[in-house]
Amino acid sequence: MPPLEEIFYRSFLYRYLAKPDFQSVPLNKFLPVPFLVTAAVFGFSHNEWLAGILCGAAFQWLVIRKNRLGDAMTAHAVTNFLLGLWIVWRGAWNFW
Repeated sequence: MPPLEEIFYRSFLYRYLAKPDFQSVPLNKFLPVPFLVTAAVFGFSHNEWLAGILCGAAFQWLVIRKNRLGDAMTAHAVTNFLLGLWIVWRGAWNFW
């Protein structure tokens, strides 16, 4: 579920890795180590880990750039929708 994943990875984990008092860390602050770790954890929690890492980095970049979690939620949902269409169209059920 994109909204729950985005809240966990982009809002909680990214900022918690920066500082345990994660609510004191702004969403739009770029932090290299949390950025890379969060992208990697997100990626490795998906079957296609490389695509997951790239998407995780892109979604985190959206949050940092726009300072809005909703943009990453929308991007994640659109990505899943398009991937679902591609899977059905191509019959590539191994991606599901």
